[in-house]
Parts: sequence; structure tokens; C-alpha cells
Amino acid sequence: MKDQVVYLMRGLPSCGKSRRARELAGACGVVCETDQFFHTQVGENPSKYDYDAERLDEARQWNFRQFTEAVDARVSSIVVNRGNGLNKDTQQYAQYAVARGYTVLLAEPDSPWWQEIRVLLKYKDVTGPILDDWAEKLAKKNRSTHRTPAKTIRRWMANWNSEITVDDILKFQN
Repeated sequence: MKDQVVYLMRGLPSCGKSRRARELAGACGVVCETDQFFHTQVGENPSKYDYDAERLDEARQWNFRQFTEAVDARVSSIVVNRGNGLNKDTQQYAQYAVARGYTVLLAEPDSPWWQEIRVLLKYKDVTGPILDDWAEKLAKKNRSTHRTPAKTIRRWMANWNSEITVDDILKFQN
């Protein structure tokens, strides 16, 4: 039997998470993205991203249902494409997968700019001004799609944990 793997994608907006997620899922896998809710369940044009902050909880629940359906169908490669930090939401995905025999791995984008940013995030106490510049660049880069403001990206950078492991996620306590 082929290994069954759940990848928890980590990264910031416009760093290549979606492209890497599709690559990891391959032809037979599934990518579960909360963002897809705002393409397929909101508005009338699936090619348009219709973000509605008031529906974010609904979108997260929708994504988790997509995920559980894929796990229960025994899809061999499932990629959860969201921020996947150290929190109860991420833990829910990891615990569900592990309880059903899946291996859970963390994955990140492989774009050249993410490789630079991830090093800067490890030393964010001294790389603040450079990260500020990157937050602006990423905000500009995703302005036509997700419209994530630079101040939100910068907040996510400030909270980024470079050393997180799957074990940390599984054992997370509020």
C-alpha cells in the first residue's frame, strides 16, 4: 500500500504555497485551501476571489470538511494549504490525519524569494527593516488576488515560528 501523507503547507502570501501544494499533491492528490471557498462558494465567478471576512469561519469549516472527506476516502497525498502555525486549527488537521494512519509532514514553498524570507524570519529580531520591505513587496504581489495588506503580512512575520514541528502541533496546548 502506498504511503498516505498529509502535508501542512506553511508560508506567507505570494511566496509560492499554492504552486508547491499542487506539486506535492500530484495528479492523484488533493489540495485543501480555505481560499478556494472564496472562489467556489462565494460570488458567481469561480475565477474571481470574493473574500468576505464575515464568512471566514464558514470557509475554515468548509475546508476542514473537504479535508476529512479526502482523508476518509484514503486519498494518498493531501495538502492543507493554509498558514499552518502552532494553533488549534492546525492541530485539528494533524490529529485527524494521524488518527487515521496518515504521515503528517510540514512543507514550505520553494520559491527563491521564500528561501530568502525564511532565513530573515529566523533572525527577525535584527532583520525587521528588511522584513518590512518584503511585507510591502508581498502585499503588492498579491494585490490582484488576495489583497492581503502589508501590515497583516508583517504581523504574520512577527508571529512566525521557524522551529515548529509536527510534534509541536500535535501536542499544542492553549
